Amino acid sequence: MATVWTIGHGTRSLADFVGVLVEAGIDRLVDVRAVPRSRRHPHFGYGPLGAALEARGIAYEWRGKPFGGRRHAGDANRHGGLEEPAFRAYAEHMESDTFRAAGLALAALAEGARVCIACAERDPARCHRSLIADWLVAHGHCVVHLLEPGSTREHASHPTLKVVGGVLHYSPRSAQGSLF
Repeated sequence: MATVWTIGHGTRSLADFVGVLVEAGIDRLVDVRAVPRSRRHPHFGYGPLGAALEARGIAYEWRGKPFGGRRHAGDANRHGGLEEPAFRAYAEHMESDTFRAAGLALAALAEGARVCIACAERDPARCHRSLIADWLVAHGHCVVHLLEPGSTREHASHPTLKVVGGVLHYSPRSAQGSLF
């Protein structure tokens, strides 16, 4: 199965961001931000970012419609293992045909190239790309987070995740047994 990398731009300089991708040998960056621009860091807008990547031989594409993280608050009972309402909403979105098709297309793309998904949040645990990573791992793929130059971490699925029939469920901790 394919390996997919992830990265968050945070407050890095554009040169540092591209440098991490070059060091990892990334061929294609798939932008999973709902809105591919930043007021605080305009160099991460789709135009400047795409141009900088293309100059270094890295293809750029935005897939924010199926992958973007801005979803309405999710049902606390449905994915109660996720504390953040926006993450619960994203977990609900991952059950959709739109997300499934996009996830399968991303995995297929990664079969033939070194693909990295990107978002704004630097810490993968605080970003919806960790949920995308959960989906990829649950479907047999490897996910590696690019953290800093020379520093990576293989994705560890959310501790409340259960996969039933290929569908991800984030069960409340009480349903998983007491932690005390």
